[in-house]
Amino acid sequence: MNHANWELAYHDVTQAAKSYGEEALLALGNGYLGWRGAPVWSTFSDNHYPALYVAGVFNQTKTPVADRIVVNEDLVNLPNSQLIQTWINNQALDEHNVTSRESHLSFKTGELFETFTFEIAEGPVTIKTTKLVDPIDWHQIGLTFELEAGFPAQVTLRSVIDGSVTNQNVKRYRDFDAQEFDVSDIDAANRQVYVQTRQSGIRIGIGAETHVSQQNKLVAGLVEATENQLVEHYETDLLPNVPICLTKTISIVTTQEESQPITDALAELMAETNFDLIRKHSTAYWNDIWQTSDIEVVADDSRLQQLIRLNIFHLRQAAQSKANAQLDASVGSRGLTGEGYRGHIFWDELFLVPYYAANDPKAARALIQYRIQRLAGAQANAEKEGEAGAMYPWQSGLYGDEQAQVIHLNTVDQSWIPDNSRLQRHVSLAIAYDLWVYTRMTGDVSLLQNGGLTMVLEIAKFWLNKVTKANDGRYDLAGVMGPDEFHEAYPGATAAGVQNNAYTNVMLAWLLNWIQELQTALPAFEAIAASANFDDKLLQRVIAVMHGLRLERNDAGVFAQYEGYFDLKELDFTAYAEKYGDIHRVDRILKAEGKSPDDYQVAKQADSLMLFYNFDAELVANLIEQLGYQLEPDWLAVNQSYYLARTVHGSTTSRPVFAGIDVTLGLLDEAEKLLAYAIRSDVDDIQGGTTAEGIHTGVIGETLAVIQNRFAGVNLMSDIPEITPKLPAAWQSVHFKQQYQGIVLDIIETHDWISVTADEQLQISVDGETYTITDGEPLVVTLGE
Repeated sequence: MNHANWELAYHDVTQAAKSYGEEALLALGNGYLGWRGAPVWSTFSDNHYPALYVAGVFNQTKTPVADRIVVNEDLVNLPNSQLIQTWINNQALDEHNVTSRESHLSFKTGELFETFTFEIAEGPVTIKTTKLVDPIDWHQIGLTFELEAGFPAQVTLRSVIDGSVTNQNVKRYRDFDAQEFDVSDIDAANRQVYVQTRQSGIRIGIGAETHVSQQNKLVAGLVEATENQLVEHYETDLLPNVPICLTKTISIVTTQEESQPITDALAELMAETNFDLIRKHSTAYWNDIWQTSDIEVVADDSRLQQLIRLNIFHLRQAAQSKANAQLDASVGSRGLTGEGYRGHIFWDELFLVPYYAANDPKAARALIQYRIQRLAGAQANAEKEGEAGAMYPWQSGLYGDEQAQVIHLNTVDQSWIPDNSRLQRHVSLAIAYDLWVYTRMTGDVSLLQNGGLTMVLEIAKFWLNKVTKANDGRYDLAGVMGPDEFHEAYPGATAAGVQNNAYTNVMLAWLLNWIQELQTALPAFEAIAASANFDDKLLQRVIAVMHGLRLERNDAGVFAQYEGYFDLKELDFTAYAEKYGDIHRVDRILKAEGKSPDDYQVAKQADSLMLFYNFDAELVANLIEQLGYQLEPDWLAVNQSYYLARTVHGSTTSRPVFAGIDVTLGLLDEAEKLLAYAIRSDVDDIQGGTTAEGIHTGVIGETLAVIQNRFAGVNLMSDIPEITPKLPAAWQSVHFKQQYQGIVLDIIETHDWISVTADEQLQISVDGETYTITDGEPLVVTLGE
């Protein structure tokens, strides 16, 4: 076994954003909680940010800024319960005297092993730690701490639950109120700390059991409660080359998921766990993950296998069925690894639900359930804006109201500038898409029957009300933004938004087609539609709009990103790259020059081409032709070439979209290069320090989709599974398992043959031919015959 493919390792003491980013990548989690990989001896500084988050625990704060009150809702950084402080002969071991560091995150077992050396007057001191999260009893985490030196000394240890912490991960947020909770009670006798979020009123209980020993003898300690901390003090003599060992198990519970009194719940949790049990659970959980969900790729790129497993590891920490099925929470754009975007949920579920649906369907269901639970909030959002139906927010948190700011401050001249990002109304189309993916992949219609279809119909009401019929009979859709965040309005316009964004219009056409399909496919449709007041008049409008939405296209066959896009100025990308070097955020460069990205044909990320990430090219073509636009044979290549030349990949989610299109076009080498770059997004921190604020869950999901659904060519969205492999030349083989409607498919592909095994009999299409697989008998197909 190549151990490098099964771990993420760091070998240097790093600082600032680099250290913060490594701590995000070394984070542990289980869907319920996320534990950043900061050293246990560290506190918040420019170099370290220890943090603990629980999914769905948000709080709102108000900060006076330039004569306004700014309201922010944040994922809450909970009390630092890992803190172990050490003094050797009254000399602190901390970031000022640490001289070496080894960190190894094991994907196989979920353990984070770290070794640190500190230099003090008497010589070097070593601290070794192990950290674990329990994925089965998901309220529990644990750590071990081993202290050793080659000389005798007096040692003081403090095991702390520190309730004085605030949200400080993101530098640009630090001017805002960051006090998210108050300590309400410290029960020193039972080693418990209770806090309550200031606005949302969520109560959190944290309890810790700490044991210190030397030569298998327990060291007695004293417990002290201060205003904001629970501290256990230990003092003993350090013998040469004889380690002092500390074990700390930590239990976390909140009133979000627990109905019984929180003190009773915490006491039960603390009584039920120990470090060995946490390790046993973690090892068993990850062993099962790698047995069922590993993706093995033999390729020329020596790092590819490691990065694939890192991505799987983080997705299976961001959400998993054991925890998430019992939570009212989803996965934010940074997971539970940092406070970027304040922990909010955007449209990134679109990149995640397909993975979970094929690997952990109950987790996928839980993420969609989070949206169904917030339907009333989406309806209230629509009513507030004078819209119909359900308008899901671009940024969602605790309640489902819009958390994107209305305005933001220009710190140069202290003026307030509109923030139009909330006009990315396509988020609701992504939510409907997620439900469609889940239903197709799993065959489970119970979500549709229990709130899902009502949600879809309310989303459709919003769009059917928003479109307007023009004199030529076409339907126009104005006042929106597409996925490309560089374009918020037309040049010089006072009104925000654009008209007839191609991505939004085609996605809307898809949604309306699905609704029409469900009228006959879902027996409960009529009753659910009646209860949602989705009447015959609306059903007739569905048919009219799905055939009549307007797109703009030039003479070369390129569909405009939105109406009027071709009238924008061209940007000299070569000149800007020569002048500024990195132009992935050319929008900021243009604004600094007194210009606006609204004026130029430049894209942050794939916009209209996102359609080809969501659907195969045939379905996209069918939708466009249904709208009355005939397509030339090379239409996809023409559109890809046009927009790739104008895209700066300012979002990590951009390159995988183009990679998938390249696979479709047979440009496999180009696709492989784009994937290789994208899969390094966080490890190489390609956006200049943003990984410090948390990993990018969207691109993680995308890269796995490009591997399994594009290169390996597995399509689980059809009536039967389809496999059409297109492995790049730099890959020799790929092997993985996926679930299709409860059936496990075991797929091995090379350039010459494919083997598929299923645990139940089913029909499958391989390389264009239909076969019947017998339970447990591998189907082997030679390619090219």
